[in-house]
Amino acid sequence: MTYDSIKSFISEENVIGRGKEVTVYRYHDKVIKIFHLKRLSDFKRISNEGLIKLTELDLKVFNKPIDIIYEEQQIVGYTEKYLEEEDVDVEVIDYEKIKEDLLCLSLQGFYLNDIFYNYIFSGGGVYFTDLTSYQYIHTEVDFLKKHIYKKNLELMNQFLVGLVLFDAFRKGCGYEFSKMYLASAYCQEHCQDIYYGDFLKMGRNR
Repeated sequence: MTYDSIKSFISEENVIGRGKEVTVYRYHDKVIKIFHLKRLSDFKRISNEGLIKLTELDLKVFNKPIDIIYEEQQIVGYTEKYLEEEDVDVEVIDYEKIKEDLLCLSLQGFYLNDIFYNYIFSGGGVYFTDLTSYQYIHTEVDFLKKHIYKKNLELMNQFLVGLVLFDAFRKGCGYEFSKMYLASAYCQEHCQDIYYGDFLKMGRNR
């Protein structure tokens, strides 16, 4: 997708948000995200190879890039599905879809990053957004893929436990060290090396 083909939507009247990495514009049933010339995020942006790879994955709850936007052969942004934000409701979290996506991303070489506040409840479920802070490593090494999955699992467990059990990671609340500590301690005791969703399922089946 070329910048020229969507530039009519790049206007102040279409702006629906600004972050440390992009300005967001409404675009039919999608949004357009244009990278800032000067990046403000502490996290390094995903490589172009990784960004393109994300568009090829079949992800259910990670709101992946759909179209890559080019200007003079340079990547300047991307589109993704528009999500209407709803109230947080931990009862509608689909743990199986999260696990499927987590495994898919890990096996493709993606390290998750910055997920604690980059989520949204929409359409009766939870979605993870702003995937462009993830790190991508092209690899065919099974050991490395397992290592990536282990790290991603630890991060996801901490997020889910924090959100569900300790009411952490609510937007606008700032960085909640005490809740982070409680979530980490819980994960260490109850779901180390096991996905939190599977831990819950084991408890229900007893």
